[in-house]
Amino acid sequence: MTAPAIVLVADGPDDPPVTNALNAIVRSLQDSRPDLRVALGRLGAGTPRVERVLAELEADDIAEAVLVPLDLVSAAEHDPELDELVHSPHIRLAVSRPVGPASEVLNILDERVREALHRGGALEIDGLVLAAPAGGDVRGTSLLARRARQWSAHHRLPVLLAVETGDGRATATAVQSLRHQGRRHIAAGSLYLTPTPDYRAHAQAAFHAGAVAVTAPLGETPHLSLLILARYAFGAMELLDGTPTKLPDGLDNEDS
Repeated sequence: MTAPAIVLVADGPDDPPVTNALNAIVRSLQDSRPDLRVALGRLGAGTPRVERVLAELEADDIAEAVLVPLDLVSAAEHDPELDELVHSPHIRLAVSRPVGPASEVLNILDERVREALHRGGALEIDGLVLAAPAGGDVRGTSLLARRARQWSAHHRLPVLLAVETGDGRATATAVQSLRHQGRRHIAAGSLYLTPTPDYRAHAQAAFHAGAVAVTAPLGETPHLSLLILARYAFGAMELLDGTPTKLPDGLDNEDS
């Protein structure tokens, strides 16, 4: 039997910048794992819809697939719509944990900060904002706060967490708060996967509030591919033994 297919599940608008970024992630996975069938399915207004992707897999006689939610702010919960799909009589499905705010994303953010500083010609920073979209689960929200503390300890700089609702106000408030503390070279790290309108609002607000650099969305990166493949692997184990797979508490790196 062939390995289960990977279906990356993404939300967000169906516009070219977002679609191009998601397709780049798919291509990266295909390049790193040519033995696996990799597909992209969308929720909400995006296309192609997850249901259509699953129908195409069924038509190609794919027997199993793991759905991996590309959600960077939820650690355990996923869209309830996916629960309705796993009971398909034609293909065996498992839903993995979301990518979530894993500790590895800080490595990606460090890369994006260096790129943003280079683009803006900035030489140093004395404060950071970690900005993420709202909507995560309780565990994800707790991990986001932990990531902010870890980022602060790593760089020995003050880091404020901004949880955005789409208008950029949380980012602007965080930047202004750091400026009131006397910080003048502030960078905003963007925990957004693709350049959605919410990301663009956050970036614009950060610059208007005085940030010297705003990172690009995480997008395609080897770190992200490894995270996706890790989520996929545990989902595939669930398909193998027919029971939900959960990391023992002592081995759950998300708590580190």
